[in-house]
Amino acid sequence: MAIPAGIDGNAPVIARHQIDINAPLETVWRLQTDVNNWLAWQTDITAARLDGPFEPGNSFTWTSYGFTVTSTIYAVAERARTLWGGAAHGIMGTHEWVYT
Repeated sequence: MAIPAGIDGNAPVIARHQIDINAPLETVWRLQTDVNNWLAWQTDITAARLDGPFEPGNSFTWTSYGFTVTSTIYAVAERARTLWGGAAHGIMGTHEWVYT
């Protein structure tokens, strides 16, 4: 499989969300890339573990709504963008986060 450069624009399901957060970008970036502490602020996540730094090539495992996924980090642009994804139960999910 080729490493994705972005989400699949032809995927059968695409969800887009946007939110303004009244916090410094550095704080938001730190929270999002600190996978091991996701449980402290993401109430739908019941487990999350990354061994090593949040950087391309590393993988982390997380659980939400009883659904466990191992995701690989594809791209990181410091304080600007993350791209990660993985397959579970026949579903391929790719998550792209853009920070401004």
